[in-house]
Amino acid sequence: MPGLVPTATPAAALFATAPVTIDGTTVLRIAALANPPADAMPIQTRSFLIAGAISQVLATDPDSGKTVYDPASFKVSVQKEGAEDVLVVSDARHPTPYPILTVTTDDARRANSNVADLAVLWQSALQNALVQALERRQPEAIHRNAELSIRAAIALALLTLAGLLLFRFLRNRAAATILAWILLLVWIAAITYALLQFPQTVVYGQGIIRTAVRVVFVWLGALIADRLIALAIRQAVHWWAMLGPPGRQARSLLRVPTISGALVGFTTFIIVIIGVLATLSVLQVPIASVVTIGGIAAVAIGFAAQSLVRDCLGGLLVLFEDQYVEGDYVAIGDANGIVERLTLRIVQVRDGRGNLITIPHSSAIQVVNSSRTWSRVDYRVTIAVVADLSKAIEVLRDTLTALRCDERWRDAILEPVEWIGVESMSRNGVVLRAAVRTAPLRQFEVRRELNLRVYEALAQAGIPLGNDPSAPFVAPPDASPDPS
Repeated sequence: MPGLVPTATPAAALFATAPVTIDGTTVLRIAALANPPADAMPIQTRSFLIAGAISQVLATDPDSGKTVYDPASFKVSVQKEGAEDVLVVSDARHPTPYPILTVTTDDARRANSNVADLAVLWQSALQNALVQALERRQPEAIHRNAELSIRAAIALALLTLAGLLLFRFLRNRAAATILAWILLLVWIAAITYALLQFPQTVVYGQGIIRTAVRVVFVWLGALIADRLIALAIRQAVHWWAMLGPPGRQARSLLRVPTISGALVGFTTFIIVIIGVLATLSVLQVPIASVVTIGGIAAVAIGFAAQSLVRDCLGGLLVLFEDQYVEGDYVAIGDANGIVERLTLRIVQVRDGRGNLITIPHSSAIQVVNSSRTWSRVDYRVTIAVVADLSKAIEVLRDTLTALRCDERWRDAILEPVEWIGVESMSRNGVVLRAAVRTAPLRQFEVRRELNLRVYEALAQAGIPLGNDPSAPFVAPPDASPDPS
């Protein structure tokens, strides 16, 4: 009995292998020397002969629709032919053994076994696989699977109709997207199930499963990589912000969400591109042709996308020069409001009326930032010509100082009075003006509180407003519009 010949060379390097498949499933692998002698049978020829023998076993009688071999009495046996072990098949209607394959010494050496033990192992594997294949080809099994497939198709059609009706009532875009993906996955699962029921199409069903699993792993890996890289970027940007001087840390921390958001968006775009290329590779789409077509399309689109490049370059300058970040109050052209979203291409500003204004960076010729480091209330109040100016200025100064000392407003006011005095005068009244430095974006609420307190303080001091002592107090508009 031939045995295993020990060798110091790994078996994988000595042998070439070929699969023996039944209905798309690899049952065993035959082997031959990687460098066979000239008189040896090539492994491709041997694989072709084994596949032909298996197809003869699984053949169907055109008159009865049943298989030639009966699965109930089908048997795989090991038969000795000289020094070789041959796997043969037979049944009640075909008592004469029909050879399927010969177990060679190369097969045994590659499996680190002996020929007899390997023959018994292959006998068991072929017995189970061939009996299942024969049962799957019986008319009653085909009819049963056809009925199951028809029922599944009806259920799928009803489910799809219900999903389409549900789309009409869904207001949430995310929920609608999830429902669409669920319907797509159900369709793929149903088609795969139907393909797996029939021996003629089982190979395609198994191919869909293998491809789907690989695609899932590709995008699962892409999702994990995206999350890990995003976490690393946010942490790195936060550390960078904390390394600055103490006086600038507050502003640097404001820049963290904007810079990290832009960098995370860019890396996500790169990961998606890599994921698409990996998916095309799994689907066996030639990547070289895709890249070539994409390059040609990119050149064609590039001539029409020059503004996009300018927008992205402008966005980079905005980030690195710290012109403004999310949460700043800015005026860009005719638009002013709070920066709600900032990417490499656009900035979105929410104005005082709640409108969201989208501005490409290339269109931002001049930007006014009203919340960089600190803000200012340019305060004006008009008093009557007959009023005591010195007393009015003192009342205004005391009111500003009292507001600064109030515990609720202590953090909002950095310097209660930068300067104060008479701005202008006419027969309609005298305009008193004062400047108050506040924390970023606190100028609007500080101005509203000042209006209330100055009105009450002037009333208590008996100082009339404008040229009419009975006229109600109306504060002049601030230089910076209130976004709220």
